[in-house]
Amino acid sequence: MRGRRMRPRTLWRRCVGSPMISPQRRRPITHRPSPCQHSAEPARRKYWSVRSPTGPSNTLLTESYELDGITPSRIERPNTADDLSAALKSIHSDGQAAVLWGGGTRMHVGNRVARYDAAVDMTGLNRIVDYRPPDLVVVAEAGMTIAALRAELGKNNQRLPFDAQSPGEATIGGSLASNAVGPLRGRYGGVRDFVIGMSIVQADGTMTKSGGSVVKNVAGYDLARLHIGALGTLGAITTVAFKIGPVPEVMRTVVAWFDSAESAAVAGMRITNGAFMPEAVTLVAGQRAAAKASELAAENYGKASDNAVMLLIALAAGPATVERQVNDTNATLGGAMTDGFVVLDDDLQLSAWSLVDEQSPTPAFSIRSTVKPTAAFDLVSALSKSDSFDETHIVAQIGFGTVEAHFWGNISGEVVRSAQDAVINAGGACMIERCPSELKGDLDVFGDLGAPLDVMRRMKQQFDPDGTLSPGRFAGRI
Repeated sequence: MRGRRMRPRTLWRRCVGSPMISPQRRRPITHRPSPCQHSAEPARRKYWSVRSPTGPSNTLLTESYELDGITPSRIERPNTADDLSAALKSIHSDGQAAVLWGGGTRMHVGNRVARYDAAVDMTGLNRIVDYRPPDLVVVAEAGMTIAALRAELGKNNQRLPFDAQSPGEATIGGSLASNAVGPLRGRYGGVRDFVIGMSIVQADGTMTKSGGSVVKNVAGYDLARLHIGALGTLGAITTVAFKIGPVPEVMRTVVAWFDSAESAAVAGMRITNGAFMPEAVTLVAGQRAAAKASELAAENYGKASDNAVMLLIALAAGPATVERQVNDTNATLGGAMTDGFVVLDDDLQLSAWSLVDEQSPTPAFSIRSTVKPTAAFDLVSALSKSDSFDETHIVAQIGFGTVEAHFWGNISGEVVRSAQDAVINAGGACMIERCPSELKGDLDVFGDLGAPLDVMRRMKQQFDPDGTLSPGRFAGRI
């Protein structure tokens, strides 16, 4: 009896992050950054040549090795973890103090450094150590920029859902050490939630590591989190292992403008607590937001008030899902007290999100606070009404209650205290991210941390008893 003829099976390769589908039905996905992850051109910098004590002549950045009015007498620029270990061992044995440098985008964060003899430029450690797209894991060196990492992951339609300011200059290590935040945190969590492993060089040159390079890893203590937000005072981050995810197929941004933050509160909370979770819900207030709202209103035959605030809602998923989310968002805005709204895609939405990071020229005073999401609107309103500044620019992430406020003008101690009082009255915690150097001598930019400060002091004593790494820069002038 003739056997039944069997049709050969076809093996279909599955795209990471997408279901197994027929090649005929699969639609190619062109990598684009999230609308919140807009790119920024790195600033042009001048270079000089200086001989490093641990190696041959290196080309180093002249800009911003000065910190809090102190210029270091020694500059190290390691290219490997072994170079970094040797440099820190030498600095430690010489009884000097070192400050770690990445792209320099957040060096203004922290208290005034007590001693500063050597600058350690980490940008030479800028390579991908391990990348396994099917496992959704990447291991990168700390000196790699966020933009460079994003470009490598984008080749496989993958991403790290973290949006740093100035991604062309901001490094992985610097973003972690300063605990940078962005709009995507409301949906995906902070950048520390994606860290599954980390390698560290301690103040005396000892090389350590914690975690691993697999997602399901529960071995040992999660020591990596000690270094996230520590401003490089406990050790130098050398490599970081991240869990990553797929790039959404379609992205849209709905921009609405209101006459006040109070008016935006109803729509903002309805969308945040609605039937679906947006990529981001961000409120922007200040003169620049009002100007952008007027521009969008004029393009769409509408009108915006002189003190308008903007609500940006980022949506990302498959085509049908995004279309439904856009319709639901528009319906919510239509029932709120909005003066107008528009749906943007492609470069137009990137332009809208660039307003979130608009800080040119450099602000004279910046604070970051965390409050309940419902209180974020009231805090934005209180900070916007201050007449002590020439200009204000306030960004509130509604999904997790972080409010960043930037001010231009003459800054005094009284002005700083009034901003701190506004945050305290809103029931939040306040950190001064930028202020004149002379004011840092009179205050702790981290505020009063209470009992946890004793634990932090003991940690510093264990990891860096001689105060080699950024002494005085962390909370309590640790």
